[in-house]
Amino acid sequence: MRAAVAAPGEAIVVQPKPIRALSRGLAVLAALNRHGAASVVTLSRETGLSRATVYRIMQTLLEDGYVARGTSEDRFLLRLRVRELSEGFEDEHWISAVAKPALVALTARILWPSDLATLEGTRMIIRDTTHRIAPFSIDRGMVGRRIPPLTSTLGIAYLAFAPEAERTALLRLLAASDDPLDAMARNAAGVARLLSATRRRGYGIRLGGQPPWPHTASIGVPIRVGGRVLGTINVVWMARVLGRDEGVRQCLGPLQETAREIEAGLAAGAG
Repeated sequence: MRAAVAAPGEAIVVQPKPIRALSRGLAVLAALNRHGAASVVTLSRETGLSRATVYRIMQTLLEDGYVARGTSEDRFLLRLRVRELSEGFEDEHWISAVAKPALVALTARILWPSDLATLEGTRMIIRDTTHRIAPFSIDRGMVGRRIPPLTSTLGIAYLAFAPEAERTALLRLLAASDDPLDAMARNAAGVARLLSATRRRGYGIRLGGQPPWPHTASIGVPIRVGGRVLGTINVVWMARVLGRDEGVRQCLGPLQETAREIEAGLAAGAG
C-alpha cells in the first residue's frame, strides 16, 4: 500500500494498491460480454493480456459459474449469472427513469395496459406495469410475478432477440427443468420455429384462450441496447373484445415506437 505524507498533527491516509488481477478479470469479462462467445485468442488480442493469463481468468470464471465452455474447448460463453453484476442498474434505475414514463404515455395513447419484464434466472419478472391506470385493464397485482419465458410474449420476445449464446444457455436450463411450464423447451424444433417466426415478425404474440391468461391476448417486443436485451415490454388486451388482427393493428405501432423511445433514452444516457 502507498503511504501518504501528513503534516504534523494530521492523520496519515494510506492509499490501497489496486488489485491488478481483478482489473484483468473484469477486462476479460467485459470483452466476452461484447462478443457473447469468444475464444481465448480473441480475448487475448482484445485485452492485450497473454493467452496464459486469459486461460487462468477463464478457468476462475468457469469455476465461479460466470462462463461456460462453448462447442470447442478453447471457446467460452457467458452464463446467466453475469446478470447479477448489473441488476441494480437494470432493474431499478433505467426502469423508473426511462421506461416508466414511456409506458404511462403508451397506455394513455392506446388505453390497454402494458408490462415491462426483465430476466431473473430462468423466469421473466414483471418489474413495472400500467394495469393499475389502464382504463381497459382487468388484471391487478402484476408487479413481481414470475413468468416462464415460453408461455408469455414477454419471454418469447426476450428469447427470440437475445444474443445466441445467452439464448442457447437459457433454453438448455429450461429443458433441464422439471417444471411442467418449461416442458416446451424440450421440443427443440418447435421452439426454434417459434423463435424464428417471432424474429421475422419483429414481435412475440400470444392469442386469447392460451394459458396462463386465457381471457387476454398480448404482443411483446424487446428493449435492446448495445446488442443486449435489457428487458421486454408488451401490450395486453381482452381477447373477447379484440381479435388478433385488430389487436395487432391498434397496438403494434405504438408499442414499437415506445420501445424505440426507451432505447434512445438509454443510448443517450438518460438512465
